[in-house]
Amino acid sequence: MLILFATMTGNAEDAAEIIAKKLRKAGHVVKVANIEKFSPADLPARGEPVLFTASTWGEGEPPDEALDFWEALEKLPSGSLDGLEFAVYALGDSSYDEFCGFGRKLDETLEAKGGIRIASRAECDCDHEEFVDVWTEQVHAALNDQSAV
Repeated sequence: MLILFATMTGNAEDAAEIIAKKLRKAGHVVKVANIEKFSPADLPARGEPVLFTASTWGEGEPPDEALDFWEALEKLPSGSLDGLEFAVYALGDSSYDEFCGFGRKLDETLEAKGGIRIASRAECDCDHEEFVDVWTEQVHAALNDQSAV
């Protein structure tokens, strides 16, 4: 599977590495990459889930390195990502009105473009470490359920 991170301060990258380590330990093959190196056209259509760890910047905005990806994603027609299996681990700061705003928008847009959510979106405050174990277990369980079908 692929984990794409979008970060300004490094928290989403740290979360991606923690999640990858836990999933590798559970037997999954995982690649971690910066979202700025990808476009929506690079996302796998089927068979390789994509996890996103995404920070929110300012008032619900994507981090700078995610701007090109986000703009291209928004322009895609509905159904363009049919079959994409995804999950979003959103990071934010609850002192802002648009807490986890970019992560929410990313999650909703991926689904609107045809993606299939494999685990509920996590919405994590500054101390995201308390959420990572539970969310990673949800992803692992969902992947195991799919492989049993």
